[in-house]
Amino acid sequence: MVRALTVRQPWAAAIAHGPKRTENRPNPIPAAHVGTTILIHAGLAEDKNALPADMIQEWPRHFGAVVAVATLTSCHQATKPACCAPWGFPQRDDGKLWHWRLDHVRAVPHPILGVRGQLGLWTVPDDVHAAVHRQINLERTAP
Repeated sequence: MVRALTVRQPWAAAIAHGPKRTENRPNPIPAAHVGTTILIHAGLAEDKNALPADMIQEWPRHFGAVVAVATLTSCHQATKPACCAPWGFPQRDDGKLWHWRLDHVRAVPHPILGVRGQLGLWTVPDDVHAAVHRQINLERTAP
């Protein structure tokens, strides 16, 4: 089964079409998912304060869509100052911020629209997996 990670825009576009390879999350990647291929899902919400104006690009922005494929290669706890700047945020006061490393990112040429996301890593329905697979050679991964 293939998993997906929902990311708000413009972050999802920065992953799919730009240089963003660090995703900020409150927990580490579950060990079973390190090294697996996941889908990047653009959520329905936009983060209006996401990027400084000089970093915003005219990347295609879809909402409620699978926009990319990536490999979760590693994660580490954020530090102060941010070790993965500009994409990785600095450590929060409570210490609960992790930088998830995304590699081998490939944009889906024709994003799969109308896909509902979820919090955390979630299982992709078979029809969505098949639609992505038709565009990108995506191996089935487990768990």
